[in-house]
Amino acid sequence: MVEILEACISLAQQAGDAIMAIYQQDDIELQQKSDDTPVTKADLAANAVLTAGLKKLTPEIPIMSEETPIPALKERKQWQRYWLLDPMDGTGEFVLKSGDFAVNIALVENNKPVLGVIYWPSKNTTYYATKDGGAYKRTEQYNKKISVIKHNKLTLAVSRRQQLDTVSQYVNGDFDTLPLGSCSLKACHIAEGKADAFLRIGPTGEWDTGASQVIVEEAGGALFDAEFNEITYNQRETTENPDFIIVGHSDWDWHKMLLPHKR
Repeated sequence: MVEILEACISLAQQAGDAIMAIYQQDDIELQQKSDDTPVTKADLAANAVLTAGLKKLTPEIPIMSEETPIPALKERKQWQRYWLLDPMDGTGEFVLKSGDFAVNIALVENNKPVLGVIYWPSKNTTYYATKDGGAYKRTEQYNKKISVIKHNKLTLAVSRRQQLDTVSQYVNGDFDTLPLGSCSLKACHIAEGKADAFLRIGPTGEWDTGASQVIVEEAGGALFDAEFNEITYNQRETTENPDFIIVGHSDWDWHKMLLPHKR
């Protein structure tokens, strides 16, 4: 697992380099996909780097990526292990040039993420974890273990572009906010103790939570759907997630603080 992990970190950084090479270009070839989500040539370049690298690293393990056609469940349900990729989480942030986008790689075994790598190209920062191996943050200066922290006042990681009322209606009590871009970077900030919780209201795919879930859980937090049920992987025809919640320290009474809802 350690050898595979280091190879994944290297691949995520290579994909990040491909993204950053396009970041300052005038023509990023922005398009809308059939589900009305944006895609750029940076998403596709990162996807090409990841899929080629993983096919070479583990040719026997299938790959599911946001940027490639998803096989039918009849085929996918035979997979005991597979790679789950979001080549660039936060495409909208890339377009706006906020810097808050990330490369996501997860390895899923028996429908549970067991390895996660999230690389933040604009900060040259990597978050990573393996099942029962702890969660870590790596920069040019250090490589350290990370864990969730309970703040004196609830700190909610929120989107810069989403109306705060969208999530605040589901929070019981006062809270501070930490505005960020991509979903996975919000998860990482919870894992390293900079925020306490994140509520994602709106469409996402399984690739948006796979790597985040391993990192958050190994740091002492948790990821649930909006009803505090487990998020599932590769068990439905659709790969769309329900609304979900990422929480940090278990000393908070999350069932009282974050009110469940149904989309």
